[in-house]
Parts: sequence; structure tokens; C-alpha cells
Amino acid sequence: MPNTFYISLIPLLPFVGFLMLGLFGRKYFKTTSGIIATTLLLISAVLAMYVAYGYFFEYGKVDGVYQSFIPLSVKWLEFSPGLSIDMGIILDPISVMMLVVVTFISLMVHVYSLAYMKGDERFPTYYAFLGLFTFSMLGLVISSNIFQMYIFGS
Repeated sequence: MPNTFYISLIPLLPFVGFLMLGLFGRKYFKTTSGIIATTLLLISAVLAMYVAYGYFFEYGKVDGVYQSFIPLSVKWLEFSPGLSIDMGIILDPISVMMLVVVTFISLMVHVYSLAYMKGDERFPTYYAFLGLFTFSMLGLVISSNIFQMYIFGS
């Protein structure tokens, strides 16, 4: 079974970068905001590759068939004892591969933007919004239900 802590860190690290750079970037991290956001996303990409390796080579296959796992499920809105909306993370072959693709492509955009956006007045704001976009895409990829997909997609 996958480690829930590592899986939940993958989208949370870009969100932490968004909060940190969005709140304090223009005042405290004007010159280092790109390095901070890129480092957080690098860690997220390494974790995504670690989770993908574990899924495809260690615990994902049972009797030759890849299984779907829900390592995290939190009851969010309970309407009645049998009817609720849960927020969670799902791991299946498509979501695991998309975790790797989204983090890797976003990491490449972050690295490219280090030189391209250098000297721009709103450099920290750019990286804050890039982190928010990455968080939303990662949340969309690992959504366990259609309501959660709607939240991250809008």
C-alpha cells in the first residue's frame, strides 16, 4: 500500500509555494522566489516518480492486474448516514502516470521561467500563480470523485 504522506505532499508542496510567495513574495522573496518555487516542485516531481515506481513495480499489480487504491479519503459533507461527499486521493495507472507528467512538465516550465522572467517586476507573483496552477492540475489528476474534479478544474 502506498505511503499516504508522500502522496499528499505531491500537490501540497506547490500549494505551499503559492501561499508563501503569494503572501510574502514581493516583500521577502523578491529575488529568490523562482528558486523556492522550482525547488518545491522538484521535490514534488521526485515524490511523484517515487510513488509511480512503487505503484508500477511494487504494490500496484495484484494477479497481473493494476489495482485502484484510495489511500486518503475524508468525509467532507454528510447529508445522511448513507449519503456523503468524500474528498480523497485515487491511485490508478492513469492518475499515477499523469502525476509524473504534470509534475515533470511543470518543473520544466518553472526552470525555463527562471531565465525568461528574470528582472520582471512581478516575478514572485508569477511563480505564486504558477504554483497554484500546478496544485490545481495535480488535484484534478488525483481526484477521487466528480465533485472534487469540478473544484480543482474551475
